[in-house]
Amino acid sequence: MRAIMVMYDSLNRRFLPPYGDRETVAPNFARLAEHTVTFDQFYVGSLPCMPARRELHTARPGFTHRDWGPIEPFDDSVPEMLGDAGICTHCVTDHYHYWQDGGATYLPRFSTWEMIRGQEGDGWIGSAEDFVTRYNLARQDVINRKHQTREEDTCHAMTFRAGMRFLEENADLDGWFLQIEYFDPHEPYFVPERYKRLYTDRPLPFDWPRSEDSADDPDLVYQARTNYRAVLSMADEYLGKLLDFMDAHDMWKDTMLIVNTDHGYLLGEHGFFGKNVMPVYDEIAHIPFFIWDPESGRRGERSSSLAQTIDIGPTLLDYFHVPPTDRMLGRSLRPAAAGSGAARDEVLFGYYGRYAAVSDGRFCYMRCGRRKDAGLLNSYTLMPTHMSTRFSLEELRAGKGRMTDEFSFTRGVPVMVIPSVVHEDDAEMDPMYTGYMKYGDQLFNLEDDPDELHPLDVNAPENRDAVRRMTAMLIRKLEEAEAPEELYTRLGLREEAPDER
Repeated sequence: MRAIMVMYDSLNRRFLPPYGDRETVAPNFARLAEHTVTFDQFYVGSLPCMPARRELHTARPGFTHRDWGPIEPFDDSVPEMLGDAGICTHCVTDHYHYWQDGGATYLPRFSTWEMIRGQEGDGWIGSAEDFVTRYNLARQDVINRKHQTREEDTCHAMTFRAGMRFLEENADLDGWFLQIEYFDPHEPYFVPERYKRLYTDRPLPFDWPRSEDSADDPDLVYQARTNYRAVLSMADEYLGKLLDFMDAHDMWKDTMLIVNTDHGYLLGEHGFFGKNVMPVYDEIAHIPFFIWDPESGRRGERSSSLAQTIDIGPTLLDYFHVPPTDRMLGRSLRPAAAGSGAARDEVLFGYYGRYAAVSDGRFCYMRCGRRKDAGLLNSYTLMPTHMSTRFSLEELRAGKGRMTDEFSFTRGVPVMVIPSVVHEDDAEMDPMYTGYMKYGDQLFNLEDDPDELHPLDVNAPENRDAVRRMTAMLIRKLEEAEAPEELYTRLGLREEAPDER
């Protein structure tokens, strides 16, 4: 038994041919759909990048308890569990957040791993002449690009070659799992010109959209989307090479294939670029997912089963006959992929300190915070690191050494309780966790409005039943995840708790 997972970052399913796109040149994604089961109701869990990857390991939501951070000492890890069961697990990736402070414990959970340097602002190539600050993404990106002038030197091509090296050496062997993980199509959209020429001959300098950029400018939207499609076309070409290899080595008979992403991305939809500061719209939360299970042999079909990121790990464990732990909340997708059962009825997703959202495939409800009190947002952790820094001494002092062992998933190990504040004497939480509140609660009827263009008035009498039902669903899912009590207070769920539970 063997398995391959090809993972992308920030892959918006609406730009892929299997999900209805007619502009992106991506014939191999269409070919992928012919070989696999395509899920039409697949959702994120914890956002963004590393929180999503923690869920791949632990099979449980983490945004309820902490922001971006490492695998904790008490966390389950699917790759590690597979390794302990005698399965060789190997990861090749150019996702540079793995070797920052907030991602440092992920790759060692694999048996072996290979890292490709140079994406985005990865501190890869040193330049005293260009040095400005210790962590300047834009300047470092300029430096990194100078060393990737040929396509074969790009991070995507090098990651692909690293993955193929493993396959070439192990294609005739049994008992392994390979994760080929690309940073693309995450911004910035650094891609060889030949892929841009598939769409236009005009210059496209706007290749790094950010949330502060104006999505009301049609030319900026055009440039961003065209550059994004160009990156997708490059990804498609290398995906095709992998499919060719599987064809040539008759790997479909005994090798599971999963193609997934961590989350989507807004490219002008709803008036935004980005993913972190706005409501968790469909383009961000509703993601592509493809799976080939050689034991079911079901291909070229679609599944309407509701599923999400926490279900991927249990699917791999199921395939290799490794039992999940009782701390895992994900479910194997193999029955749904085989067409013999549904994965789940409800999904919970969101960001630490921002929206907590639920969907049942019919409605999507995003619950906004009601209060900004500093004590109503805490990190529960033994690994006090952010994305690229350690927790500051002020943050740690604000916690005043408080510990708790109230959560069963920490397995009896007390964890630190650290308030999310700017300074230790602040009365309110860090403003980065309150700016989104101006958008308020969001409720969408997905059957009538799948593009989420017309939010329903959550205070209107005709929507009262839907709000009550979705609020009850949110409470159920938060309770299942053992959300800390202050989260219910911050979201106003205790004061407005529905009678339908």
